[in-house]
Amino acid sequence: MSNVHEKLRERLDMFPQGFPKTKSGVELKILENLFSAEEAQIALALRPFPEPVSTIAERVGADQKELGETLYDMSKRGLILRFKESEEVVYYFLAPWMIGVWEFQVNRLTQDNIKLYEQYYEEGMVPLNKTKNVAGFRVIPIQKEIQDNTEIQPFEKVSEIIESQTRFAVAESICRKEAQMMGKGCDKLLESCMSFGFAADYYIENQLGREISKEEAKEILLKAEEDGLVHFSSNHADGKIFMCNCCGCCCKALANITKYDNPGVIASSNYFASVNANTCDGCEACTERCQVDAIQIEDDIAIISPANCIGCGLCVSTCPTESISMIHKGPDSLSHIFANDNELTQARAKDTNKTFPFE
Repeated sequence: MSNVHEKLRERLDMFPQGFPKTKSGVELKILENLFSAEEAQIALALRPFPEPVSTIAERVGADQKELGETLYDMSKRGLILRFKESEEVVYYFLAPWMIGVWEFQVNRLTQDNIKLYEQYYEEGMVPLNKTKNVAGFRVIPIQKEIQDNTEIQPFEKVSEIIESQTRFAVAESICRKEAQMMGKGCDKLLESCMSFGFAADYYIENQLGREISKEEAKEILLKAEEDGLVHFSSNHADGKIFMCNCCGCCCKALANITKYDNPGVIASSNYFASVNANTCDGCEACTERCQVDAIQIEDDIAIISPANCIGCGLCVSTCPTESISMIHKGPDSLSHIFANDNELTQARAKDTNKTFPFE
């Protein structure tokens, strides 16, 4: 076991998202496969916020040019984050495991590393997530299915999230890609994970995904809805940098509900689906669309479990008798949303008894 890789694991575990130790030590195998000893040592010197190469080089006593080349190579491989202010000024910083280093390996998956990643998720992340109380992900409902008279908040409108962005990228879903490579995947849209702004810059420059136009972003979201994928983003109102489109069978986010009985890390939308029993004919179209098994057919009528419904709207969009509608929740039932990423991060840090940012 490499001591420097164990130190790196400890450092990654300082993020609110966590990177916990397991009994099997599979996380060290992952780090040893991704980081050389030299790269792990460099990563230990990085902060979780952007710093120029000159600052990092001074701190570690390294040649600025050589260090800059190493940092760039590490960032190209998705091991750390890179933010470019200009061609001359580039910043680097430490990335968490999820959402971060793991997702950035989407184009470097092999049968060997997939096994390690899946094992670590089961042994490390699932038990950790069961201890968390702050939802980091939020369901974004299908906008066209919201038909009541309540004011729709911008963070609940896919269209406004897209319209507020200026650069877009789309990448393959690492969850569905891993599942497919293991022979367990579904046939839903694979190229479906979208990033915006500086996150899109990173994906495009590192060839993790491809650049798309605003119109193509809208088309992908429509295709995702047709395929029965749930829109997800971060649980804060302003400054969103990604939107995932998740299935209930493969995706790690929804697995907290469908497989691990851990819904606390997912914030439902502020809507719920309601059935008109007078017109429902029990055709089961909604049960096939629901990604969280919240709908059952009883006496030829669809029954939706309020406790399990996440308010995505997928069941509404294909109901042949238009018997399902999206209803806004009452004030006491609204899921909390944070103002911005920093507020969310601080809440997650407090929830896990960590200080962020760390030095």
